[in-house]
Amino acid sequence: MSDNGMKPFQSALWVVFESEFRRLIRSRKLKVLFLVTFFPAFIYLLSPNASGTGIDAMLKAFQALMLDLVPNYWLGIIGQLIAIILMSDLLAGEIDRGTIRVLLARPVRLSEVVAAKFFAGLGALAILFGVPYTVIWLYNPLVYDTGANGLWKGLPDFLLALGATLLVLAALGALAMLVSVIITRPLYASLATFGIVFLLQFLLPQIPYVKNPERYTLGYQAVVLLKAGFDKVDLGAFIGNSAYTTVFFGAVGAIFLAVAWAVLVGRDFPD
Repeated sequence: MSDNGMKPFQSALWVVFESEFRRLIRSRKLKVLFLVTFFPAFIYLLSPNASGTGIDAMLKAFQALMLDLVPNYWLGIIGQLIAIILMSDLLAGEIDRGTIRVLLARPVRLSEVVAAKFFAGLGALAILFGVPYTVIWLYNPLVYDTGANGLWKGLPDFLLALGATLLVLAALGALAMLVSVIITRPLYASLATFGIVFLLQFLLPQIPYVKNPERYTLGYQAVVLLKAGFDKVDLGAFIGNSAYTTVFFGAVGAIFLAVAWAVLVGRDFPD
């Protein structure tokens, strides 16, 4: 049997994903965005402000820190802009430069292009946000003198914080991709997406008849997701079910991607 026959078939989706992911990782834009996302972790390394020692103190401090940084920084305006800027360029950049014609000339379906681009962008976001989360998780056992056992005990909280962040960013990124296939200039698509998010989060709650306006922010819903495992702090004031919120963000992201694909199907890409 030939070597080609022995190797598993490499799908078009994987080829597009790998190419896009490598491009993102090597880009100057990602390096600049990384400095922004890593800044809170850098400050924490310099000044952890530890109080006490032991597993319980470490877990409580980690959860309190994440409940401050995730909704207010990493999923606040700064984090939202980072995700929008990164994801808006994935499809709009190809259309604006005209390179999407070259991409579609390959034996690849349009649905595979959309999916591969989305997962490549999400992978880049996982690095941007995962590295500072990981640094804090690794550093905490040193600060609270808990050793390897502290790493193991803190792993569920670390994974929950990162998973909740990526879930919210995935839905936001899918929205950015949808807008970017309608407004095919990356900069304008980014501005339009942020405008939509701003309207939904900051202006809609100002309507007098809207109850519990704070619930209409991504940061608030991220805390609802964290309720699933953050038990060292009191989150009773946050209304919502973590499971329902997870399904909501997953479904919304899938719908946005499906609509983006439908819009692309209806477009013409002339030579």
